[in-house]
Amino acid sequence: MPSMEDYTAVLIPTMPFRKLKIGQYIDQARKRKLFKDETITVSARTKDDLYYYYVDKGQLRCSFTKINGEPATLFFRNEGNAFSIEYGGIASVGEYKMHFVATRDTVVFGFSQEQLFEIMQEDPEIFYEFIFVCHMAFGQMGHRISNTAVPSSMQRIIIWLRKLCTIHPCDANGACTISSNITIQQLADLLAIHVTTASRLINTLETDGVIKRTRNEIAVYRPDRLSNYEGID
Repeated sequence: MPSMEDYTAVLIPTMPFRKLKIGQYIDQARKRKLFKDETITVSARTKDDLYYYYVDKGQLRCSFTKINGEPATLFFRNEGNAFSIEYGGIASVGEYKMHFVATRDTVVFGFSQEQLFEIMQEDPEIFYEFIFVCHMAFGQMGHRISNTAVPSSMQRIIIWLRKLCTIHPCDANGACTISSNITIQQLADLLAIHVTTASRLINTLETDGVIKRTRNEIAVYRPDRLSNYEGID
């Protein structure tokens, strides 16, 4: 069953989910070092092409090209986690490409589909782990879509915070503390809000004593008051 760490990563994709067992098989994989902003742009087309990557160090973001040429980040993959690259060119249409971009110096290990199949036959846990990784991507993309489906920027933030409070238990004083390393820029990208708007709205919630954000966590002191801000923008 998914843990609180896994659910947190669904809503805060800059946070890692559980460390994956596929990392025990990197001696069979191909190592690749990526400098910050370097990309994995290739598409796997045969069973022998590299397809499934384990992140040993660093972080990457899954990005698509928007109509204006700027990147749209769907989710991140962090140390101890894994991701599948594009297969058969399905995700890229014309100039609108899917690619993975290193957000800092990163080390990944790539497996081909054939290798992954052989490992799964020897170790069925890897198959179920692969299914889990697929559903983490479904969850991250699905909640990103649902969180941005409302017109109000503040309501997007409130819905996001309320979901996080559902996952994390409150203390005796009713406060909910959430581990988080997401920056304001990343939050703005996640919720499709202008970064200055995101900063202003977070500051409003902090000034009113509803939340407190640090580099490592978000404390929601008054979850019961979140709904009071849904109409503000």
